Amino acid sequence: MLLKEIKEAIEQQIADDLNRCGLMFRLFGRVKTTRSLAHKMEWKGDNYRSGKKKIQDVIGLRIVLYFPDDVELLGFFFSCKDLVDASVDAPGVDTFRPQRLNLVKPIPEELVPAFRAALPEEYAPFVDATYEVQIRTIFSEGWHEVEHDLRYKCKDEWNGYDSYSRALNGLIATLETTEWSMSSIFREMSRSNYERGELRAMLRNKMLIRMADNDFSPLVSQFLMSHPDVVEQLFHADRLVFLMTMLNHRAPISLTYDNILFLINRFDIMNQELLQLEDPSTRASLDTFLTS
Repeated sequence: MLLKEIKEAIEQQIADDLNRCGLMFRLFGRVKTTRSLAHKMEWKGDNYRSGKKKIQDVIGLRIVLYFPDDVELLGFFFSCKDLVDASVDAPGVDTFRPQRLNLVKPIPEELVPAFRAALPEEYAPFVDATYEVQIRTIFSEGWHEVEHDLRYKCKDEWNGYDSYSRALNGLIATLETTEWSMSSIFREMSRSNYERGELRAMLRNKMLIRMADNDFSPLVSQFLMSHPDVVEQLFHADRLVFLMTMLNHRAPISLTYDNILFLINRFDIMNQELLQLEDPSTRASLDTFLTS
């Protein structure tokens, strides 16, 4: 296998996890070229040759998410198992600056022999069998792309221009505020949908995930219209708990409006009448998912 093929296999594993829970995301990846490895050895080679460190980002992935809450969620999920290293910046109270969430994970065991074989021979002893994952929001990703190409790669040209650097960093404050404002808009819209009895829109604007269909089934819609207590519990269900549940269970399941409601009912609402609305096929699918 080529390094590019190994990267694509890891990307597919991650995409399967994120698609399973419906997260809105973009996933990018790259493999360091021999030229890039040579540059890194010139820059930090003493550390690598001494054995103090190893190159950990021959394969680099970036997950770009739509909402700030999802960055924290996914960072926690990836940190729970097989974490090699992490660079996490806590947001400052008095200053705004780019926040890093960079995680180093081990190459999946079944891919390690192929990874080792695909490395350039002269650099293989200095490379760890790991890959790096950077997790960001869409707005911060845009800022990082501009900053990386036009400031980070030419730092010397910015010497003596501290006011411009400060202004560029200050844009992070605007972007963070915009992100949280956007999240708040959808939360408030979901509340308004709930108050108006617009149940499909309420669930979509609350969950902010990719749905597999367009509405509840007629039978489930009729049940919800006659059970305002269940609707209230659905509105107050914890979105992050739902998403973490979806990430932690491995079996695929279609994210229909009905299935989302049935899953939330299984681990939160626990309404017996709603449980009886699961047809045999749906019940079997839910049972398989929750035991996976």
